Amino acid sequence: MKKHAQKWLVAFLKYVVGFGLLAYVIYKYWDSKTDPQTGDITPGIGELLSGPMRLEWLLVAALLMATAATLQLYRWYLLVRALDLPFSVRNAYRLGLVGIFYNTFFPGSVGGDLLKAYFIAHAHPERKAKAVATVIADRAMGLFGLVLFVAILGSIAWGLGDARLVANPELQWLVKLTAGIAFSSGLGFLLLGWLPQRRVDRFARRLKWIPKLGHSLAEMWYALVMYRQRMRVVLVGLALSAGSHVGLVFAFHCASRVFPPTDSSTLPAITEHLVIAPIGFIVQAIPVSPGGVGVGEAAFAGLYKLSDRSPQRGIIARLALRLAEWLIALGGYVVYLRMRSEVQEIQHEVEEDEARHAGETEPTTTAAPGS
Repeated sequence: MKKHAQKWLVAFLKYVVGFGLLAYVIYKYWDSKTDPQTGDITPGIGELLSGPMRLEWLLVAALLMATAATLQLYRWYLLVRALDLPFSVRNAYRLGLVGIFYNTFFPGSVGGDLLKAYFIAHAHPERKAKAVATVIADRAMGLFGLVLFVAILGSIAWGLGDARLVANPELQWLVKLTAGIAFSSGLGFLLLGWLPQRRVDRFARRLKWIPKLGHSLAEMWYALVMYRQRMRVVLVGLALSAGSHVGLVFAFHCASRVFPPTDSSTLPAITEHLVIAPIGFIVQAIPVSPGGVGVGEAAFAGLYKLSDRSPQRGIIARLALRLAEWLIALGGYVVYLRMRSEVQEIQHEVEEDEARHAGETEPTTTAAPGS
């Protein structure tokens, strides 16, 4: 029970941190700024929000976000089926939308990803570790796709002499970093295919020595090796990731036009967003706050500043995109209402399982010598 209360406290603190950071960022950039050297005035968030709102751009951003989510959920379906787990496309989309709703709005101890994994393993408890592995693999593939996206497009823009990238050492460093991460991660995954089975089994046995988590970690290791043996699924998954990332970037580009400034030349071009938007999405994936609230706004403010753009515009663009995300999450709530009994049953199972594991990890009283 104590462990369960701690999880709720951690979830609550994440909301405090996220919305606290969001409030700070908005407060910092709320008022307009005047450049002391040039006298140019940069509109603050308050002024931008009081201006006209282009709902058509918000609608297009929401449609692009929905398309990206559709591709991501189908990618997860393929990853589940690749491990020979019984699953359907219908359940992939139903559970995926409920997961989005949980991750966006629900401040409980049961996250949307964990709920998805337990739903898959509900009828086959012995496959729970594999079910969790599919969710982890899906997240990892999404992040790898974003890193690869920045590395490839950033390198192309740099090679073609993009003015902002050529003149910006910080952005060049980010492109180099993502290229290095993408290359090393991809190489490491490919090398798994040359590991002899005896070494795969040996490493799995060593993982099993880890208290409490050993068996699950070993199952996840075997799942990773199995994915390496099914490269067609991995390549299709990466292609779906690329399509979803293009949709996300264009959605962000549209969101940056929802609250247009008086001078449209201050808005970044799509070529700029193709480099900086994926980096912002990677940063906000750090599990500090639910849905990256606050973290995303701060990240895009910094990235816009790196690109010699107004940080206020980056914050406004992220806030507008968040509106589109919340619209999709509300769609997940509608699905949740239709399958509430199933979800509550799975949620109860998750909480019981966590309570059982918490009981197992409680320290026991040491017996007196000679007893």
